Amino acid sequence: MLKTRNGRAALAALFTLPVLALLGCAAAAAETPASSPASALTSTATPTATPTATPQNEAADPVWPNDRCQDEQLAAELVDRPDLSEADRDGFVIVLTNVSEQSCSYYGWPGVLLLGADGTLLTSRDDKMMGIADPEPGALAPGESAEVQALLTEVGTYDCTPTTATTVRVLVTSDGAGPGIDAPADLQVCADARSDFSAGPSTPAS
Repeated sequence: MLKTRNGRAALAALFTLPVLALLGCAAAAAETPASSPASALTSTATPTATPTATPQNEAADPVWPNDRCQDEQLAAELVDRPDLSEADRDGFVIVLTNVSEQSCSYYGWPGVLLLGADGTLLTSRDDKMMGIADPEPGALAPGESAEVQALLTEVGTYDCTPTTATTVRVLVTSDGAGPGIDAPADLQVCADARSDFSAGPSTPAS
């Protein structure tokens, strides 16, 4: 009877050993960390470049009065404007174009003179054109233009000796310190400087 029990115990032990061995292998496999696809991807991915800040535009618009236009930067042209004419007053505009390589700013009423063929001053702007709101400062890039509207009373309204103004001179440099900007003209005025001549501020060319 004892032999039978011993034989059964030995047989049970024989079957138990492989099971324990299998469980031990499984436990060892569970303890070993496996590399996941995500970790592999993270280790081999190329780092993302950090975007760099875009530099600000250095070619900012000029600021009045720091970068004001100078006479030498501009060219002038006189253009008839019948649509601006009033009773007994002829209308025209003086177009000022930036012919330099630098932008500049303008503001307000420039000086405007009418000269004879010998350079004699025949008349100058004696008042500001009415009905024009206070202007805003403006800027002229190279090649851009502004304009000055003007009105000149017809010489026939005066009892005077007429003569011809052959040059219109615009003074843009501060305090009229520049040489002026000349443009050809053919305007009838009184020789005794009695002609009524008014002009507006510099505004963007239409």
